[in-house]
Amino acid sequence: MRWEELEDALEVLETEREYDGYFCSIKAAVIIVILGSLCDLQSVKKIHAWATTEHVRKFLEETFGIKRIPCYWWLLSLLGIIRPESLNECMKQWVASVVPELAAKLEAEENEQSKQKKKTLTIAIDGKEIRSTGKMKKYDNPLHIISAQIGELGLTLAQRT
Repeated sequence: MRWEELEDALEVLETEREYDGYFCSIKAAVIIVILGSLCDLQSVKKIHAWATTEHVRKFLEETFGIKRIPCYWWLLSLLGIIRPESLNECMKQWVASVVPELAAKLEAEENEQSKQKKKTLTIAIDGKEIRSTGKMKKYDNPLHIISAQIGELGLTLAQRT
């Protein structure tokens, strides 16, 4: 696998606040977490333990130039300042460069979701007369029930008698 695409995609990664990369860059932290996730490690603690092993350290240094692995706390702190939308866009860009067919499918799904968000809702107003109340002596007029419903959601907004 060519890792340049991953590094290129992460160039535009945005953070919530300014960070100068004193000890470890945001990009390096994300690369470590992505690679750990690809190895089926499901927590940052496990990813950190994996990243500190000798052969993984050597791989990270040779392939990505990551010479120092941040401690667990620092890795969590760096991940915490990343803008999620920005990371999502970077990951989509990386996947698009590695697997173009999947990128086309993801884009089609995204377009479908945006169409559904713009879809208008239909409010149906329904009125009924309660037949048995027309014959009751204590009512001057028969009772009516009126309700307003959102058809797409199956939700009754209001009901009045």
